[in-house]
Parts: sequence; structure tokens; C-alpha cells
Amino acid sequence: MGAIKDSVVEGNGSALKKYQAAIVGSSSMLFLIRYELTSLFLNRIPGALGLLLRQKLVRGMLGRCGSKPTLGTDVVFRHPKKVALGSGVVIDDSCCFDANSDSEIGISVGSHSMFGRGTRLSSKLGTISIGDDCGFGAGITVHSSLKGSVTIGNKCIIAGHTYIGGGQYHTERCDVAIVDQGHIENEHLVIGDNCWIGAGAVIVNGITIGNDAIVAAGAVVTKDVPAFAVVAGVPARVIKTRSPEESAEVAHASA
Repeated sequence: MGAIKDSVVEGNGSALKKYQAAIVGSSSMLFLIRYELTSLFLNRIPGALGLLLRQKLVRGMLGRCGSKPTLGTDVVFRHPKKVALGSGVVIDDSCCFDANSDSEIGISVGSHSMFGRGTRLSSKLGTISIGDDCGFGAGITVHSSLKGSVTIGNKCIIAGHTYIGGGQYHTERCDVAIVDQGHIENEHLVIGDNCWIGAGAVIVNGITIGNDAIVAAGAVVTKDVPAFAVVAGVPARVIKTRSPEESAEVAHASA
């Protein structure tokens, strides 16, 4: 099984200790009490009062937090001391940021980025880094590989129900169950600045998408994508390359 699952299912210690290790990220009883009390306010208080309370309480619980975060109801932070948010970040209802990481910061989000309802980020002992002014739709999943990384640049648009990263298993042996062969570790996924990822796309770990690229809805990206390329299909392939000349023509026609 995976290292994280093993620590919860087979690890030593009481249920409380496992909960602190897997969810809270601290063995401190004082921090556990603070986490639980803050979670009560993060979960259910509706309206403007709930928004105000969450804005005030979450800043002291996270590793770093800029000014004026906006958090919906049922937002979950796991290992909150390893979450860093820039200023003006908006997180909609039912999102989950799981920053379990071997690094000091497992999930880092730049300023003025927004996450739609039900989006989940999980660093899986690695790291996730997201730039400024990014827009994430609803129901998106971003998983680093075990002890790997996902890096998303500035001003990226990620449409709903996209799956980025995720665990990949060794499959070389046929005499051992796939789940027992272990994860492929230290894969690094990079999405450059100004990219647009269409709804329902899948982007596997270990690839690089260049700046200003477009991934069509439903595409499965298994290879690197050049800058300014438009890719579509399963598996994704380049169907067009955007050019500065084309941009100049469009701008001139619109003038």
C-alpha cells in the first residue's frame, strides 16, 4: 500500500494520534483544540457572519495567509500549517486542501486565485504551487505524485472537473497486485503561465505544458505540450499553434 495509507491503516498509536498525524499535522493538543474549534466555524455558519469569522480565524491556523481570504462553507484544510495563501484568495464551498508534505509548505497559492466548489488539492508528501490570478472551476482534482510536485503558473484558467496529476503505480510485475507494487515517485508536472485547460481534461504527472498553451475539453495529456500549442484528443495531440502574427491580425481587425 501507499505510505500515507499505511500510516493510517497499519500505523502504531491510538486513533487520536493517527488523526493528528494524518489530518491535523501536529501532535500538539493545543493546536488540535484550535483546529477543531476553527473547523466548526469553517463548516456550517452561513452568510456574511460565517464569511467574516472564517476570514479572521483561518489566518492564524495556516502556515501563511495574505489579506482578505474568502472561504465558503465546508472548506477543509489538512495539515494547515503547511498551507500558504496569498492575498485575496477565494475558496468556494466543500473544497479540500490536503498539504501533507515532507516540505515546510505543501500547498502554496498566489494572490487573487479562485477555487470553485468541491475542488481538491493533495500534495501527497510532495508539493503543489499555484501562481497569481488563477481560476479553478468546480470539482477539480490536483494531486502531486508521491514526493513529487505540481507547479501551475500565473493567470491560468482550469475548467471544471479537470484532473491534474494523480498517483501512478509501478506495473512491471504480473505476479504482484498493482496496489502492492507501489507508487512512482518524484514525478514533476508543470503548467506554464497563461494556459487554458478545458473542462474534463486529464493531465498526467511528469509532463510540462508550455506558456500560453490550450488543452481542449476532454483531452488526455500524456506528453509535453509546446508553448502556444492547442492540443485535443485522447491521447492529446497538437492541432494548432497560436502565433504572435495571428494575435496581431486579430487585434488589428478589432481596432
